[in-house]
Amino acid sequence: MAVGAPTRWVQNAHAALGLPAAYTPEGARRLAFARVVKEACGMPLVHAYPLAPDALAGWPRRRDWTHRGPAGAVIVTVDLERFLSDCHVRLSLARSWYAERRRGRPPRQQRRGVAWAQWYGVDVTLLEEAVRRTPAQRLDRLGETVAFLRSVRRGG
Repeated sequence: MAVGAPTRWVQNAHAALGLPAAYTPEGARRLAFARVVKEACGMPLVHAYPLAPDALAGWPRRRDWTHRGPAGAVIVTVDLERFLSDCHVRLSLARSWYAERRRGRPPRQQRRGVAWAQWYGVDVTLLEEAVRRTPAQRLDRLGETVAFLRSVRRGG
């Protein structure tokens, strides 16, 4: 995500360039720059990648990076401000949204009883209050409830 390319492309580029397997923000920025130059003018990745450090080091003194071909017939210009802005957005997305998924089944959380009800959104405060009472207090409360219901049925 940070490079702006599929995972397989990044892996193949690392292999072609002989880069270490570890990913870093600076490495992603350099690889993204090489990819932009490669796609813009068809320059091979092995030639575009070494140009990235000098081009990116020019920011913020230079807003544009220009590279002339050997005969001067081709000129490539990269808007560094726009490129770095896009790069930072992709890096932010990669860090916050597109985290790599873990392989295998997700671990099941063993929620039972009250913990399951709380997770589901049930208000269990009355249940917890009842559990804290002694058996004698529960019987007294039950007796009060029965007396109340009998008075309601009789009408007064």
